[in-house]
Amino acid sequence: MFLLLLVFNSQFRSESRIDEYEEYNDDFLVKHVTLKSKKKTKQTQNKFSLFLVVDKRYLSSLLSSSLSLFLFLLIFLPRQTERQSAMTTTTTMTMASSSLSSSLSSSLSSSLSSSKKKMMMMMMKKKSCSTRRTQKKRFYSSASQEQQTTNSSAEKMLSIWLTRQAQLGNLDDDLVIVINSIAIACKQIMSLVKAAPLQGNIGLAGGKNESGDEQKKLDVIANDIFLNAVQKCGRSSVIVTEEEDHPVLSATNVGNGDYVVTFDPIDGSSNIDACVTTGAIFGIYSPGECDIDPTQSAEEIMKNCTENANQSGENLVAAGYCMFSSSCVFMITTGHGVFGFTLDEQIGEFVMSHEKLQIPDGKDMKRIYSGNNGNVQLWAPELREYVKQLQTGEIDGRKGDPWSYRYIGALIGDFHRTLLYGGIWLYPPDVKATEGKARLLYEVAPIAMIAEQANGMATRGKMADERVMEVKPMSIHQKSPMFVGSNSAVLGLQKFLKEH
Repeated sequence: MFLLLLVFNSQFRSESRIDEYEEYNDDFLVKHVTLKSKKKTKQTQNKFSLFLVVDKRYLSSLLSSSLSLFLFLLIFLPRQTERQSAMTTTTTMTMASSSLSSSLSSSLSSSLSSSKKKMMMMMMKKKSCSTRRTQKKRFYSSASQEQQTTNSSAEKMLSIWLTRQAQLGNLDDDLVIVINSIAIACKQIMSLVKAAPLQGNIGLAGGKNESGDEQKKLDVIANDIFLNAVQKCGRSSVIVTEEEDHPVLSATNVGNGDYVVTFDPIDGSSNIDACVTTGAIFGIYSPGECDIDPTQSAEEIMKNCTENANQSGENLVAAGYCMFSSSCVFMITTGHGVFGFTLDEQIGEFVMSHEKLQIPDGKDMKRIYSGNNGNVQLWAPELREYVKQLQTGEIDGRKGDPWSYRYIGALIGDFHRTLLYGGIWLYPPDVKATEGKARLLYEVAPIAMIAEQANGMATRGKMADERVMEVKPMSIHQKSPMFVGSNSAVLGLQKFLKEH
């Protein structure tokens, strides 16, 4: 029967359509019969009869052979034998049907799987393209944001900010150069202050300045750094510093009407050895006239230039300080508000950290007073009473809730805290220093300008009602007392002094 099936398969395939030929394999016949068997029983029986007919044809073609007798007997077997044969064939067809079903299912699954894979590949490709487009958009968006951030950060650098202020007409180009030169000097001094114990730059230098203060080693070094920076910028004709007895003139710029620059290179230098906050204060006054007459003596020329340097705070075009502490902070005003810049040592630039700073007042003000509490007994009686009421809280009607006391012993450190937190800083005259100890030209006036630009007050005088900015010094090293802080605190002091 197996032989007959193979022969029939070959004959059947020869009668098949050519376009279907490549789709069949060696067990095509079984598949065909099985497919037919899924139809009605009559059709299956007809098909099976056709199978038998085909066999008969095949057998009739072999009657002339030596096997004709055997085949003849085989064909004419009893009907029961035929039925058993049919049943056997049917069983074979059923098994083939199962095999075909499995094969077709596998083929269909494979085909569907292949199609699914193709669809998934296409979807993944589309998703990949979409992802790449999204990533590309994100990249350019991120790059744009990073560029904006970079530009924004760059604009906050002191040097660029000053240039923008010049473009806005708030500063002139020469003033920008002077301020940048001072900022460079501050960076150098900050580095020296940090390394002072290692480099042996602590202790006394062995001399005294014009104010009678003993000079520290860093006082002298910082003074030289400031002088060198300001002189070489070529925009200052007269320089006044605490460490020099007389104004310093620039040989190449005297008489050209450039700015008068004043500074205290190291304020609070007594704190250096203990690594406590110090700083530098500077003031830049409007250009004056220091004409040189060849017929005048050196003393007369110096007198004229000194008098030119003695200007009130109202002639300040810029004022600021550089604080050397846990961070290096450069605070400045050019008459358009107070701005603070902190030194970023990674890039070596001052970067804006405080914009349009205002001294806290009212509910935002912290009730802090500052001053040398050890000298209170040397102050005027009314000031001693004032401090007493601060300590009890009676000064502002809150008895039992005293003001806090803070004191560093460096003008910059104590003022900087007052600038950020509010309150009042007291620096009155006393029995030992009837005119106070701070210098008016290059310490008190610049601090007063910063305070007023930050919406605070800076006064002096017995009744604390004399505006510091209006006082013109009689000498470059003239001393002056000062009361500075929040408006309400200074006004409260004035009211108290009038009542007592």
